[in-house]
Amino acid sequence: MRIGLLTDGYKPGTNGVIRFISLHKRTLERLGHEVFIFTWGEEVPEDEPGVIRSPGIPFVRPGYHVAPGYSHQARALLQTMDVLHANQPLLSGALALRYGRRYGLPVVLTCHSRYDLLGVTRLPFLPLPLYREILRPTLRRISDRYDVVMAPSPEAARVMRSLGVRRPIEVVPYGVDLDGCRHPPKRLRREELGLPADVPLALFLGRLEREKDVSFLLEALARPEPARTHLLLVGDGVERERLEADVRGMGLMDRVRFVGEVPAEEVPAYIALADLFVTASRIEMLPVAVIEAMAGGLPVVGLDVPWIRPVVRSGVNGLLAEPEVASFARAWARLATDEPLRARLSEGARTASERYDLRRTTAQMIALYERLLEERRG
Repeated sequence: MRIGLLTDGYKPGTNGVIRFISLHKRTLERLGHEVFIFTWGEEVPEDEPGVIRSPGIPFVRPGYHVAPGYSHQARALLQTMDVLHANQPLLSGALALRYGRRYGLPVVLTCHSRYDLLGVTRLPFLPLPLYREILRPTLRRISDRYDVVMAPSPEAARVMRSLGVRRPIEVVPYGVDLDGCRHPPKRLRREELGLPADVPLALFLGRLEREKDVSFLLEALARPEPARTHLLLVGDGVERERLEADVRGMGLMDRVRFVGEVPAEEVPAYIALADLFVTASRIEMLPVAVIEAMAGGLPVVGLDVPWIRPVVRSGVNGLLAEPEVASFARAWARLATDEPLRARLSEGARTASERYDLRRTTAQMIALYERLLEERRG
């Protein structure tokens, strides 16, 4: 098959959506399919073959652009696809519908994010109920025209239905490269990062932006319960400068390390350094970072909120805490200091990650693409 993946943003940006698109493309190509990524902006050194860029205006964060359409060259290639798969609903999603209908191609949409909660972090002056009322008719109008709408988890599907999606939603989890997560091609030593070798080390992997609530992690670390633990922050974002100031103000300079963004292929090396993974996010659908951490054997400490419950079972592959700082700090300290518990939950994390094997999830998507092609031809 010839598959077009449409996205508002791509490299050099780094987030779970971009990581998913890159892995999905690579795996499809290994299985003999031809895959093209349609996006905007200037070519960058990180682009692999098959990234088709059109002129666009940079928007919000690195790697993201806006534009009313694609270049003539991109459109000529796009009409030779067998299926179009959009990864955001409002820009790439609208264009997938436009060109899919024009060229008679089946169109698929994956809903990756909590667009309601993500929106109010960008527009904090809007009350959440009002933003949802604004968003709902737009999502309904767009999603009604798709052949298939996908979500990465049952909870994500439930959220999208509450936001106006009426089409049947196919649940297809994100996949990760299990072998790559478990056997990093590059090894690091804690001393290289100025970290002591004999203390429990927690890892956060993701964007340093408001919706990830890294401030919550710092507040928990500053409490007396996890006093011996250290925190490694891998990622970058608009909140970094403020978070660094918070670390200084809390007196945590010796216990927190900011690494910044790292190439995707280096992520497993940082996972291998840590003893556990921490996240305080409340708005995820199914974060790739959490799955990669589990694949690498890291048990997860998270908040007991809807998105995480299908992924992390408290006492099996991690610990879930009430969404308040003291409870989270106690769970963090317990997992950091109880080595037998951590070893048991580490094995549980590896086992739980098997369902997200990239080969399995890609096969599910291929079957969906093929079904749409058969329906279109029949």
